[in-house]
Amino acid sequence: MNGSTSNINSVNKATITTEAKTTNTEKINTTDTTTADVGTTDTQSTTTTDTTDAGASVTDTTTETTTDTTTDTTTETTTDMGTTSTDTSTTTTDTSKIDSATEVSVVNAEEIDLGDYLESMAIGEKQLISATVIPTDTTDQTLAYSSSNEEVATINGLGRITAVSVGTTKITVKCGKVKNSFKLQVKKSNDVEVTDIEIGNYEEEMEVDKSQAISATVIPSDATDTTVKYSSSDSEVATVLSTGEVKAKAKGTVVITVKAGDISKEIEITVKVATTKIEVNKSYVVLKPEEEFQLKANALPSDALQTMTYEAEDKEIATVESNGTIHAKSIGTTSILASNGDMSTAITVIVNEIGSSEQTTEENVSIEATSNRVQNISENDAELISKIENNFDDIEVNVKECNVVNKSILKALYETGKTIHILGEGYTLTIKGSDIVNYENELNTNINVEKENNKLTFVINEGKNLPGLITLQLSEGGYKYLYLFNEAKNKYQQLKVKDFSNFDIDTSGKYTLSVDKLNVIPISIIAIIIASVIALGLVITYIVVKKQYWFW
Repeated sequence: MNGSTSNINSVNKATITTEAKTTNTEKINTTDTTTADVGTTDTQSTTTTDTTDAGASVTDTTTETTTDTTTDTTTETTTDMGTTSTDTSTTTTDTSKIDSATEVSVVNAEEIDLGDYLESMAIGEKQLISATVIPTDTTDQTLAYSSSNEEVATINGLGRITAVSVGTTKITVKCGKVKNSFKLQVKKSNDVEVTDIEIGNYEEEMEVDKSQAISATVIPSDATDTTVKYSSSDSEVATVLSTGEVKAKAKGTVVITVKAGDISKEIEITVKVATTKIEVNKSYVVLKPEEEFQLKANALPSDALQTMTYEAEDKEIATVESNGTIHAKSIGTTSILASNGDMSTAITVIVNEIGSSEQTTEENVSIEATSNRVQNISENDAELISKIENNFDDIEVNVKECNVVNKSILKALYETGKTIHILGEGYTLTIKGSDIVNYENELNTNINVEKENNKLTFVINEGKNLPGLITLQLSEGGYKYLYLFNEAKNKYQQLKVKDFSNFDIDTSGKYTLSVDKLNVIPISIIAIIIASVIALGLVITYIVVKKQYWFW
């Protein structure tokens, strides 16, 4: 501050200066009040008063104020003639230094996005990592790159990776305290990786000792290594070969794993014991209407599936409960099917007015045809039909048990296509369901074979029409000619066959097998010839006798 003296008893000037506003005021014998309300950062206020009296001193007063928020300044000056006094009052509030530091906000990294990158590289290949710091307004976005094994791959400060040698390394990108990384595999060449394996159709259930082939297709087809490997979780249940062939060994569940490259697939297979037979307590049942019979069935072998289901073919004749109880309803013949899911068997149910309380196999029960659906049938025939309708492909029966193949049996053979062999004394008759033309034509299986003078004679079906083609196999051979006697022409007709001990027959009648060729000229013709010869002889004799009288 500076002080100076000028004229006495005079006030030259009063000045107030502010950076935002400036006010200059000169007053004598007055009171001057100035108020400055400034919202700026720096404010300066200066008041200068020059007062001169005779012999009096001069006072120069300067007030500086720095205000951040609001400054109120009041200066009051009073001057009387002959007497000079100066009263200066300055008030300052909310004062701070001009050079105080301004606070700065810092944003830290939260995450690093690595972008797209290759997890597998070939030796010599390069790739650039385009990493992004999140959030994008992070204060310090400096990235640091590193490789856990620089003998495998290196990475520079710009994020460029160079594959050096075969192996695996970990590439890490760091920003502040945040980092992200991935596993990099370096190979000799850029192989085509296996992405998937397609498994072909296969059986989820197998029987012991059965086999099946598992087919697998590697995707993509141009993968570098398309080798498929198979393995079994339990070789005691099932084994698998390198070709994919699965062999069931024992009852249980097994998982077959199919692997190619880094991809693997699993399939589950259940191995069960094959059912060889459904055994029932009765294969045919004869009941009266309203009667019941408890059917029992079990599968063989004993460790095969034993859960049974029952179903009636014609529920109007008989029904069956889930526990095997058969209820006879009305006259007729039907079948009950018992099954464990693997195999089934049919039980013949005959409902008639007679019934059979004993249910014995030796007893023949005659069923009167009181309904169009019922015909005369024996229990032996019913049992035979049951065998035909079930799981017997070739059925053998003795001629004593089946001396007539009736239309019911023939119809069963015709509908199922099964084959039956009737064993007789010195012969076997074979009937194939596929060769039956008319199952209404019954076949008599009791053949009487007569042997005499190198000839074998027998009659087929007593001259009645055959149901179709049948095969006759004879235990005795050595014959060269086969003849069928034609009753209409009253002579034997020679038949051509390749095997004289096993040949087909489609015509009933009298047959003869012979070692020598037979004279096939009818007897009537022979008689005529003989008579003609005799007559001719008599004529010649007559002429000779008469001739001696002609010359007379």
